[in-house]
Amino acid sequence: MDNAGVYDLAVLDSSAFANAILSPLDDLDGVSSISLEAVFKYGSGSNAPSLSAIVMTTFDGGQSWRHIARFDFTTASATKLASIQAGAAKAITAYADLVSEGVNDGFLGDQIAVKLIATGSYSNSALSIRAAVR
Repeated sequence: MDNAGVYDLAVLDSSAFANAILSPLDDLDGVSSISLEAVFKYGSGSNAPSLSAIVMTTFDGGQSWRHIARFDFTTASATKLASIQAGAAKAITAYADLVSEGVNDGFLGDQIAVKLIATGSYSNSALSIRAAVR
């Protein structure tokens, strides 16, 4: 893999928490593993705030995205970690989007991106997601 390193996938304050797919990290041909760190710093919130950060990969240049990790946050600061390995699956599995916190392990395309799903509202909060790509 030519582009091994640590990359910022998201560095956002609460004014940027919106339902969106952030810019992808591309040129990851040959990636064998990705370690993810999601750091959420809670300030305050209203209307039952929640924030989900879904890390996704693609095999078709971004036409369709597959969930590989999901981090869920509400009203407490937290640091969460996940590790994804290419080729870890030993059998054929049916793909399903992650509907709660977890990982889909065993596959990595040549791009990754973060999808945010936000409800309620946050103030003075921040989210960062970093990926160590190998």
